[in-house]
Amino acid sequence: MARNRKKEVKVKKMLLTVWFLFLIALAAFGFILYKKRKSIKEDFQFSTRFSYQTNANQDINALIITYLNAYASCDQELLKQCVTDPSQFEDMTNVQRQSKVITAYTNINCYTVSGYDENSTIVYPVTNISILDVSSTPLDIPGPFYVVNQNGQYLIENGELSKDVQTYMNKVGQTKDIQDLYETVKKDEDKCAAEDPTFKDFMDRLQ
Repeated sequence: MARNRKKEVKVKKMLLTVWFLFLIALAAFGFILYKKRKSIKEDFQFSTRFSYQTNANQDINALIITYLNAYASCDQELLKQCVTDPSQFEDMTNVQRQSKVITAYTNINCYTVSGYDENSTIVYPVTNISILDVSSTPLDIPGPFYVVNQNGQYLIENGELSKDVQTYMNKVGQTKDIQDLYETVKKDEDKCAAEDPTFKDFMDRLQ
């Protein structure tokens, strides 16, 4: 009888241990689920809060239009006036190389999202591009650009961005609204490639 009692006590201890481990696992699972729900909620709030605006700031529009036109025409002085670090355009080799391929930007629309701080804006320009020896003018998104307000003047930040700003921009770029912009551009590219052999040949050469 004593042996049976010992066996009974041993079984109860084992059951208590199993139950205790189960409670710990349940608590851990609940914590992970809570953290995940919190992350999903934050991502939803971020996406909702940071939906883009279209051509909302005419000064920023003018800046981007001026910059892209200067890039296409290889206008060194005008490019220097559009950015925070004019010294980066002392060497125009890259600009000259690109302007020989993309000769014009037209129908420029600026989709803007609030920047990392109150004096900055992220700009996604959607524009038709003219390409050398290509008949069609497909859509493109040059950028995005990080525009800052320096003493009332809007300039494109062309220096090194902080890690926080880069992380912020990456997160904005993954929101549904911005991804939809890229999808619109991709569909237009596919349509042009299907209808225009000169553009298809250009795209094939890029790959």
